[in-house]
Amino acid sequence: MYSERLKALIRSRIVWLGIIAGSIITKILMFPVATGDFLSFLQPWVEFIKANGYMSALQYDFYNYTPAYAYILIAIAKAGINPLFGIKAVSVAFEFFGAYFAGKILHLKYKNLPIVLIAMAVFPWIPSVMLNSSYLSQCDSIYSSFAIGSIYFLLKNKNGLSVLFLGLAFVFKLQTAFLLPVFFVAILQSKIPWYYFFMIPAVYILSVLPAYASGRPLGELLSIYLMQSNYDHELTLNFPNLYIWIDNIYYNPVKLIGIIFTVVLTLCSGILLRKYRFSYEMWIRFSLLSSVLIPFILPGMHERYLYLGDIMSLLYFMVFRKQFFVPGTILSFSLYSYARCSRYNYLLPMWPVFFLYLFFIVFLCIDFLSKLRNEPVALERKEV
Repeated sequence: MYSERLKALIRSRIVWLGIIAGSIITKILMFPVATGDFLSFLQPWVEFIKANGYMSALQYDFYNYTPAYAYILIAIAKAGINPLFGIKAVSVAFEFFGAYFAGKILHLKYKNLPIVLIAMAVFPWIPSVMLNSSYLSQCDSIYSSFAIGSIYFLLKNKNGLSVLFLGLAFVFKLQTAFLLPVFFVAILQSKIPWYYFFMIPAVYILSVLPAYASGRPLGELLSIYLMQSNYDHELTLNFPNLYIWIDNIYYNPVKLIGIIFTVVLTLCSGILLRKYRFSYEMWIRFSLLSSVLIPFILPGMHERYLYLGDIMSLLYFMVFRKQFFVPGTILSFSLYSYARCSRYNYLLPMWPVFFLYLFFIVFLCIDFLSKLRNEPVALERKEV
């Protein structure tokens, strides 16, 4: 009897709509909070935009994001709404956009449930997602929503849309690179033609054209991510990865070594996995592994860079309906990193979380490799 009631609740759209409404109300209650990033960066940027003719302001390098996000700030400034509320509202809207695509991924497995609605009710409640947009005024929801969309279209074999969404994610955040091993394997497995990836730089160039037309040099616009990577000059910023053990006096050589190591690992994984033809479940496993492993081995990671990993971990749990400790563990890493940015920083050492993170990556690798043996191997390679 109880199982029937539970099934009825799961299928009840009213229940999930109520949860969505609750999440929206909770987020709005945090809107008045103005944290350091907003006061030090976003608010001055909006004021600069207003003082310098909105689109005309784009000729100046007053911001250290890509122009795509500056266009959003211009729209908020032009609309005359409270910039704090406007910035947070945009990020929250993209939370639900990303949750929609997470639901579409789940719908490929669960056909008989209102799973898209369930995803839109559940994913925005992820604590790190909630904090990122509604409390901290950050915009990681934008790139991650397009990244989740790219995975969905990858699973649907809609290659053009998959790479287009990956390009749109890249337009907003360099953290899109956390999924590059996934798409490199997709190329080598002949799932996506290699030449489709010319779409990514094409989309980026199109995105900077309004700023270029406003007078900013093209060279600056094409090197924004290079500038971003050198902005803080820190090997890690409250993120428990490999670089907590290395002093910043070695920043330049270690950063180069870290990037080269990540590239080599991506190439090797692609070569080793190219002979397989991944199932739906293996793409989910590999996407989670990629979004968690790459931040661990790349230098310059910030406290919020497990954002995509948090989303992928919950997606993993909802696909396999077991190992709840997977999203619980990854989320605990994220929240610990966020807490390190507070006044309690000195009470929270990085090394315990580093070892837990390392052990968890080992678990994900073992889980992935143990299931890899069941995947079909291509008998004949196609040209890519």
